[in-house]
Amino acid sequence: MLVYALLGRRTAYVAAAALVATGCAPNALVHEWKSESYTGHPFDRVLVLTASADPEIRRVYEDAFVQELAAMGVTATPAHMIIPADREVSPERILEAVSEVRADAVLITRMIGKERNANSYAPPPLQAGAKAEFYAVYEAGMTARTPPPYGYEVYSLETSLWTATDEALVWFSTSQTFQPGSAPGAAKDLADVVVKALRQQQLL
Repeated sequence: MLVYALLGRRTAYVAAAALVATGCAPNALVHEWKSESYTGHPFDRVLVLTASADPEIRRVYEDAFVQELAAMGVTATPAHMIIPADREVSPERILEAVSEVRADAVLITRMIGKERNANSYAPPPLQAGAKAEFYAVYEAGMTARTPPPYGYEVYSLETSLWTATDEALVWFSTSQTFQPGSAPGAAKDLADVVVKALRQQQLL
């Protein structure tokens, strides 16, 4: 199950490379799920993987998560330190890496969706008794009739936590990024939000 989630389709790797293009900062998690059947102890040795065909994105996101996990007292290893970032990751190599670092959990981040939205502006309607100037009303209407020549892309990201022993899904979340910024900054923001959520769920 874990291997399928990572390597089921190479297109997922290619799409995830778009993370670097946006360099977006995530909002709070838009969805979060935790397995009711998991009753084990908090994880303290985690292998961190980012599903991306871009070696730099793998390094940036994996290192960001490792840093945040370490701040929580968790021993975490970025996969790129064991599996070269410029090589395709095979299912067998992932399982070997889990064994090498004696991980009790695997954390995976990937992109699961992308939308492009056009920025638009609609002026507020007039209200009885409200103070307004006729020219301001006119100008606002003219502005609304001229849409701006640009838009923005919204990327949906998913982060999941799996047990290393039986590859059981324990927790996952989704978040959206849409504000311009740097890739390292986006990775740090995402890692901060996710790791805090995992600690709150008592999984770390």
